[in-house]
Amino acid sequence: MTAQPAGRDTAALRIAVIAALPQTAPPLVEALRALGHHVPVVVGYRRPADWPGHVLGEHDLPPGVDLALPSRPESVAALLHAYAPDAAVSYGYPRKLPAAALSAPRLGTVNCHPSDLPSYRGPNPVGWAVRNGEREIGVTWHRMDAHLDTGAVLARTTIPLDDTMWSFTGVNTRVLQAASPLLPQVLRQLAQGDPGEPQPRREATWAGFFTDDYATVDWSADATHIHTQVRAWNIAGHHPRLQGPVAVIDGTRWKLRRTTLQQPPPGTGRRITCGTGNLWVLAADPLDAA
Repeated sequence: MTAQPAGRDTAALRIAVIAALPQTAPPLVEALRALGHHVPVVVGYRRPADWPGHVLGEHDLPPGVDLALPSRPESVAALLHAYAPDAAVSYGYPRKLPAAALSAPRLGTVNCHPSDLPSYRGPNPVGWAVRNGEREIGVTWHRMDAHLDTGAVLARTTIPLDDTMWSFTGVNTRVLQAASPLLPQVLRQLAQGDPGEPQPRREATWAGFFTDDYATVDWSADATHIHTQVRAWNIAGHHPRLQGPVAVIDGTRWKLRRTTLQQPPPGTGRRITCGTGNLWVLAADPLDAA
């Protein structure tokens, strides 16, 4: 389905945003308010004990927008009923929402997924796209149903996945820059009761979290493979159970953050001779206690 430009021709709606990060919720709130809609609440996510960065706080949201932090997904339905939204818009929420929550808004719940569905369903679509050497990724707005990333498609587009994209935050920014202009079309379809188009009948693929087999750097491998491994892990973002990519340098374990295949300026980076070619480590975090 090719997205067509849509004007602000949908009557003002009450729309709940479901998003857990400061890089995702505020841009969605801003985009919806710019279209004349009212956002009464953002449903966020409580900070896990092992979460390494900033999570969404009330100071990230504009005045008049409440922040709700349910203790469990089963609480989301009651929260949404209390705010009585016409629709809910989700992006990057880290837990599967129960059917009662998805059906609480009068017009339903939609999600933005950073892949060309049904390819790369799951929590780590861009990480797997990098790992597989993709040069672009899809951006798909779809209705949410009982299963993860299987709902009918309302709009889609693509964005380049070039070598300048290195961080989870950076990917989210570019995805939302592409997804936000599609919101008028998506909301108009919701208001009109458009069920959307079933996902294409090509084979679906699953993009789960990386596992142990991809977590350790093998310096005897090809330098390009290792470089891709580092980039894929950093774009994938926080893993709830596993550190990666972990490499041993001079007997110390490091979590690699940035590498390059091109020799950097003198005094920059650490050169590693790999099985095929050289790789320069530009940034890494030590994992072993001093």
